[in-house]
Amino acid sequence: MKTLIRIVQFLFAAVFIFSGLAKCVDPAGTAIKVTEYLQYFGFGVLSDLSLGMAWILCIVEFICGVNMLLGHARRLTLLVSTLLLFLFTPLTLWLVLTDAISDCGCFGDAIHLTNVQTFGKNLILMMMLVLLWTNREQMYRLMGRTFYVFYSYYSLGLAVWLCWMGSWREPFIDFRPFTPGTDLREAVMGEEHSQASTDDTTWRCIYQREGIREEFALDSLPDEAEGWEFVETIERHADGRLSESNGKAALRHIDFYVKTTDGEFITEELLSKPGYTFLLLSHSLDKASQHDIDRIELLSEYAGDNDYGFVCITARDEKQLERWKYNTGAEYRFVFTDASVIETMCRSNPAVMLLRNGVIYWKKPLSKLDAQSLTSGKLNEQTSGDIEEINYNYRILLVLVLLFAPLFLYLLVETLQFLHKQTLKNISKKCVRKS
Repeated sequence: MKTLIRIVQFLFAAVFIFSGLAKCVDPAGTAIKVTEYLQYFGFGVLSDLSLGMAWILCIVEFICGVNMLLGHARRLTLLVSTLLLFLFTPLTLWLVLTDAISDCGCFGDAIHLTNVQTFGKNLILMMMLVLLWTNREQMYRLMGRTFYVFYSYYSLGLAVWLCWMGSWREPFIDFRPFTPGTDLREAVMGEEHSQASTDDTTWRCIYQREGIREEFALDSLPDEAEGWEFVETIERHADGRLSESNGKAALRHIDFYVKTTDGEFITEELLSKPGYTFLLLSHSLDKASQHDIDRIELLSEYAGDNDYGFVCITARDEKQLERWKYNTGAEYRFVFTDASVIETMCRSNPAVMLLRNGVIYWKKPLSKLDAQSLTSGKLNEQTSGDIEEINYNYRILLVLVLLFAPLFLYLLVETLQFLHKQTLKNISKKCVRKS
């Protein structure tokens, strides 16, 4: 029985650590999901607090997993874990019954589970909790209290650092589809794009407001300023059948479109433009920092002088746009897409993304962009004109090493001390026998 309890303890810890880390690397993404829930249940007024709520959820879940792994603070850890599961299990059951939100976001963008899979996972975790509650004295304590205190603060610091990176820069580990090297033409339009305009196939956009989903034609999309939120695009055939490659279920498919102030869709035009194109991204111009306006003007002039494209993609809100133009004197081109799409493209606000022939070369927060260096010469003559190589497998390994290296070092020292004591004890016994 003791072996079973410890297996359950470590499995439970692994799920919570992974789930917490997946959210910590991208708390802004978790905040978007929190906002969805708040708006659906009529608490949209609290949306400005969603990032803080996401931070709390990420860190609490991660620390619960760490404590469960170490076997310390058992009662408190089990209590908090129970409260989390009693909150989210009924919620996921409701999602199974209503399908109001397609993805609960329990593992961030790292792993997407269906609502049924999420509910099943929560049921299994609840059964584990019952077993751990009734046998908590048999849970394994991995280390002494002194090192436990140090490791708790250490792991908390790691979680806070990852949350900070994902909130105000870019996620240290990016599971989103808009990564450097992605060919947006293929990901957005697909190889069969030429067939999308046939008479028996039409594209539709799904929007939701106050938990109610509706389907709109591309030429009659709703006004986002009225509370409509973009969900996904679908391909519908004349017989009502949905294409197997619809929306986010499609391999590498990205829900992305842009339109002009006149409502004209220019997605293909933008992604097919030859050469370099700078995209200034802002999901909310009112919330965008205006401290780096000089950088935007410098980039815009540089793009014009070198025949590069420069476009600002933002959520359509005429009042915000007029305020931004008045405050900044912006004369560059503005096009529109849904705010959630822009937040998926780049978490910081504003941010800059560089495309070349529809391929993402890099993306950076505007505040971290060295505009002076970038505009000092032609893009094809400097490293800024190359695809930014980011090895996310290396970053995943680095996070795991940072998390578990102190623990393994502690266990190694403890093992060596134990072996040393055993050796001394054996030597002492031999000396006693000889005497």
